[in-house]
Amino acid sequence: MIELVVAENCTGCGKCVEVCPTDVFELVGDGPVQIARKDDCHNCMNCELYCPTDALYVSPLVVDDPVTKEEVIAAGLLGSYRKRLGWANGRAPRGTGDNWALQLREHKPDKKPPPEDKIRTQLHAVKDRTYI
Repeated sequence: MIELVVAENCTGCGKCVEVCPTDVFELVGDGPVQIARKDDCHNCMNCELYCPTDALYVSPLVVDDPVTKEEVIAAGLLGSYRKRLGWANGRAPRGTGDNWALQLREHKPDKKPPPEDKIRTQLHAVKDRTYI
């Protein structure tokens, strides 16, 4: 469950808001992101993966005692999940680990995928992308 947003690290880029499938976060003005609906989090880890500044900590367990910022920083947990998966600066490595939903949102319709990339070619051919 999402446990912590380190306000000093958060730039308010909104990447976590964009990738969260359950709408847990809210951007408030130009400040850091806020956890608005913590109970809606179901540990997909997308927010932590895509955060380019390591401002988020998602606990793999549901804990009764909330963790403190100092505990998380001392344990070296900020950004550790993303780094273990080989991601850099909130971006997935090329090849495995692609997030198709995010790629479709970033997709530019005038640029077709290379013909040898059969999966992306099929996705590009889909007219109504709401089904993907």
